[in-house]
Amino acid sequence: MNNTVIKAGWCIGLMSSIISCKDSQEGNPSVEKPKTLQEELIYPADIDSISIDDLVVHDPFILADSLTQSYYIYEKFSPERFAGDIDAPKGKAGVFYQESKDLVKWSRPQVAFVIPDNFWADDNAGPWAPEVHRYRDKYYMFTTFNAWDTLIDKRKGRPKLTWRASQILRSDSPKGPFESITDLPITPPGEMTLDATFWVEEGQPWLIYCHEWVQLGNGLIKAIKLTDDLTGTIGEPISLLSAGDVSWTKKEINYKGTQYPGAVTDGPFLYQTKSGELVMLWSSWSKNNAYAITQAISETGKISGPWKLEKTPLLWDDRGHGMMFTSFDGRLLLSLHRYFHYPQTRVQIYEVEDQGDRIAIKKKIMGSK
Repeated sequence: MNNTVIKAGWCIGLMSSIISCKDSQEGNPSVEKPKTLQEELIYPADIDSISIDDLVVHDPFILADSLTQSYYIYEKFSPERFAGDIDAPKGKAGVFYQESKDLVKWSRPQVAFVIPDNFWADDNAGPWAPEVHRYRDKYYMFTTFNAWDTLIDKRKGRPKLTWRASQILRSDSPKGPFESITDLPITPPGEMTLDATFWVEEGQPWLIYCHEWVQLGNGLIKAIKLTDDLTGTIGEPISLLSAGDVSWTKKEINYKGTQYPGAVTDGPFLYQTKSGELVMLWSSWSKNNAYAITQAISETGKISGPWKLEKTPLLWDDRGHGMMFTSFDGRLLLSLHRYFHYPQTRVQIYEVEDQGDRIAIKKKIMGSK
């Protein structure tokens, strides 16, 4: 691995390889803009708090913030989704948060980030899978953006490969406002990426992310070192696992109405057990049980692995994209979404047992059925 530092993961010379496809898209159903899914209020206007049973959150990341003794959950908004529930500039997309003291009752949505003018991605397309980590007395949001009219690659037998990439934002507060710390994405140029997350190993910050199955066929989970200030990457990414290497993942995926060979990687999240083992949660589509979540175990206890893949999911039946946190009363908990698609998607919380060599999911204690 070389030690070249690439600020923001991109450079001007590489930008010339990005192909504008606005003209070629016209009348082409294989390249699809975000659809209008929800224009009215999600939450009734006359209520001040929202039960966790009713939280409409996809990819639900919960930050248990010890400084404020509050829980924060994050979700995207756009002109077509949650527009009536938040106070944001008309036509803009971004991320909102909801706050809770007990995980049961949550505040109404409040804006944490609005995509600024002249941003590289579409400012009316909601950022995917926002999550927030506290690092060196600041709060950092990791989220994925889309530029639906821009191609980054072309491969035989693959869909239109549009610019999808992850970026890091920063704030002094878990409530925001968050601002980009780089002008362009942090994930490597030329890669169609999503669902970036954060880990620190022996003082070294790492970015862990998914390299899209859409581009590769079998999706990968990769990792790359970050600079201390999180504004750049160091060296080249390493591959941790492939969704094609487990038997239970679906190997043909419907993408915008067409079937393509491949297997999905979604939602990586790292956790170190009480005995020092390194566990990774990740999600995919199963052959028979819809969306599912599983775990992988690093055989060395390090990010570099190698990673041992589980033969079966932890949970399935349209449940996935999970993360773990410790509640203020000391319980180890898993947050995930039940039902993949809006507006049905809801939050579920499960108790988790740290078994030392792995984690085990116990009973559901909160959230939608």
